[in-house]
Amino acid sequence: MKRINLTLTLMALLFMFAGCKKEEYAYPPVYGKIYCKTPNPKVGQPVVLTVEIKEPGNRINNAVYRWKIRGNDDFDRQSSARRESGASSIPDAPELTCTFSTNGTYNITMTASFSYTMGDVNTSMKGSASASGSVKINP
Repeated sequence: MKRINLTLTLMALLFMFAGCKKEEYAYPPVYGKIYCKTPNPKVGQPVVLTVEIKEPGNRINNAVYRWKIRGNDDFDRQSSARRESGASSIPDAPELTCTFSTNGTYNITMTASFSYTMGDVNTSMKGSASASGSVKINP
């Protein structure tokens, strides 16, 4: 009798743990530095800036990126991305292409605002992240 009770108890515990799965939440990406993808960028040349992704985030439906570039030429640009059909999130790093008219070192900041396809751990449907860096434009 004890053996049957022990077996039933172990089976019940096994079913409980087998049915458990980690809860999934939305969360924003973790960004590193902004860097220049264009090798040896020069004045008048299209320059591609992007962000290092340390963690891609989860359940991001829509993202709006605001880029501020400060130096000899000041830029304030906005770009956006949307989750592709069937995808659970936006995996791609944000990018910005711009052309500088003067040489020098430019400081760049990017702030991102997100809407999620599900709530985060606090049930919020919105999130944000930011990154910064610099780029040297040659004459």
